[in-house]
Formats: sequence, structure tokens, C-alpha cells
Amino acid sequence: MDSWPPGMIAVVPVYNHASTVAAVVHQLVALGAPVLVVDDGSTDGSGAAAAAAGAEVERLEANQGKGAALRRAFALASARGYRSCLSCDADLQHPPEAIQALIVHARTLSDPHTIVVGSREMSGAPRVSRFGRRWSDLWTWIACGVWPGDSQCGLRIYPLPDCTLLPITAQRYAFEVEILVRAVWAGMRIEAVDVPVAYPSGRISHFRACADNRRTAAAFARLVTRRMIPLPHRRLVVRPRLSVREIVLGGLQPLPAGLAAGLGAAIAVAPVPGLQSVLTAFIAWRLGLNLPLALLMSNLSFGPLLPMWAALSCAIGMWLRLGEAPWTYWQALSTTFASHALDLAGVMALGRQFLIDWLLGSLVVVPLVAALTGSFAYLVARSLVRDRRGP
Repeated sequence: MDSWPPGMIAVVPVYNHASTVAAVVHQLVALGAPVLVVDDGSTDGSGAAAAAAGAEVERLEANQGKGAALRRAFALASARGYRSCLSCDADLQHPPEAIQALIVHARTLSDPHTIVVGSREMSGAPRVSRFGRRWSDLWTWIACGVWPGDSQCGLRIYPLPDCTLLPITAQRYAFEVEILVRAVWAGMRIEAVDVPVAYPSGRISHFRACADNRRTAAAFARLVTRRMIPLPHRRLVVRPRLSVREIVLGGLQPLPAGLAAGLGAAIAVAPVPGLQSVLTAFIAWRLGLNLPLALLMSNLSFGPLLPMWAALSCAIGMWLRLGEAPWTYWQALSTTFASHALDLAGVMALGRQFLIDWLLGSLVVVPLVAALTGSFAYLVARSLVRDRRGP
């Protein structure tokens, strides 16, 4: 690899990794990097070990979380005139060749307002870790409309001072998710680079499944809710507006196409008669999904199809409520209606029960239709992508 890029500093947040942080610092120093270690209130001498290995150490007196450590590092690096920083975990998870891959890619960037994310090769990782990554990637994409590559990887290159200007509230592990979402909202770009990853024996992780997953879920709920509110975000980078062609043809990659089709189908069979097109258009627009495809699938409830979906949902709702076979629904409905045909109170009670059954049955029909339609659209889009690429 060529010399370390000018204007870039390596940042290592550390909390109680005294046994590995020195080796990480040695790797970075060997690559020619100036190294800043932010000691997040360690009690095992991690900061001293990093300093002895050749790093500058900034200490936080109390443990505040990885996000707070990165935020401090960004501020210090920006104040010293650095234009970017490479973040690296302190547990030896990122081998030198992974760091080199990110740096080589960063040299090719034409847009300096880009976060480069390491996308880990996790074939040897525990299954729960692989699922957690994909689940986090999906919700990151829903929140910002850009597939992050690996929303949980700590090996990244952040542009400065851009990342100091993003209004991020998360302090711990959720920080690394929120900064990607906020960056896209601000007009920045995300590019993923495939990198190897190591899982050394005895590796120490401070991730707490219950507390940290709860914090991340709360961050996603906050970010997705904000994205659905049609108010402009503060833009750090102004991009040209999308053309009509880009709006029509955009988002036709397999996963976005499947989600767009699933969204349209879900709203089509949901108990929102007369609002299908409006809701589909609004949600697809806010989530950055392909609008024509979503609207096309919302026509699953066109004309006489709406009563069919309502009848199916009502039958399933009655079955869930009473345990009776769905095909007995209309017989029971006609009998009940006949007995209350001239009784206004009875008809209103019947209408309320009809609505309850419709809503209850929709809990089954909506996700089932969405999953089937979305899966079909995903497979079709994937086959088209393969055809364009050739064998």
C-alpha cells in the first residue's frame, strides 16, 4: 500500500481491551497512521497500553459509550485540521488487509462527502450475528433509503468536519447506525467495501443484547418516524433533484422492488377503503420506494376485488374470534342480518362486529399478501438483473 493518506487520522475507541488495543495501534502505526485512542472510561489500563504502543490517548473519565467516544474523536480531529478519520475497533476484529482495502477505495472517491463502510465477510460468524447485521441493515435502509452494506461494522472512514455537524442523539452502539441515516438525510453518500474480518479466540465484546438492542430499536423507531414526516432535513450537501426517469426507474433492484410491491399489496388489502392510492403514494415517497410499482400493486383492491378481500378478512377474523370454519361466515352473517333487518340497533351492532372481524382478519391477510407479492417481485427483479448482467 502507498503511504498513509494525508489529512486522515486513525481513531480507536476503547473500553477495557487492554489485551488487544496495543496490537491494533501497532498495526495502524505500521501503516503510517497518526493514531488517536479515545479511552472510554476503561478500568483495566487500556489507555496506558495504547499510549505505550505509540498512540495519543484522550480519556473520558466515565464510560459513555462508543458513540460518545467517536463524537469526541471527530471533534478533536476536526479541530486539528484533519479532513477524514478511519475508525477501527480495539478487539483485533479488523486485520491490516481490511484497513488497507478501505484506504485504497477512499483514494478513488470523487465525492469527499462520503462515508466508506467496511462490509464484513461473515460466513464464519455466528448465525445470530449474521441475522442481527441483516436486520439492522434492513431498518437502516428503511430509515434513509440507502443500503448501508454493513450498518454494524466499526471499520469506517468518516469525512470531516461533515460528521461533526450531524445532529446525532445516540451515544452508544446505536450511534453507528444513526450517523449513516443522518448522513444520507444531509446529502452525503455511503459506499461499502468488502473486507475480511477476524474473530480471535477469547474476543471480548461489550455489546449487551438486551440493553443495546433496546437502544437500537428505539433509535430506528425515532428515525423511521422522522423520515415519514414530510419536513425537509438540514442539507450539508446539495444534490441535483431526481429526474422523472430516475423516479420511475429507480429502486428496481431486487430488494427495493420487492418492498415496493409488498407495500402496495399490503395497503391494497388493508381495511382502508378509498385511501389505498393516497397512502401507498405517501409511504412509498417517504421511504424512497419505486412509486409506479407500489401504485400498480395497490390496484389489487380495484373494483370488485375490494369486497373479496374484505370478505376473506372477515371470514378469517370470525374464525380467529370464535374458532368456527371461515366458510360459515356468510351463512352466519346472512342469518344475523335477517333477524335484525328492521332493527337499527341490531344492524349497527352487526356492522361493528363486521368491522372488528375485518380488522382482526387483516392481521393475517395483510402480511401474507405482502410477503407473497413482495417475494414474487423480488424474484422477478433478481432474474432481470441476472439477464442484464449475462451468465
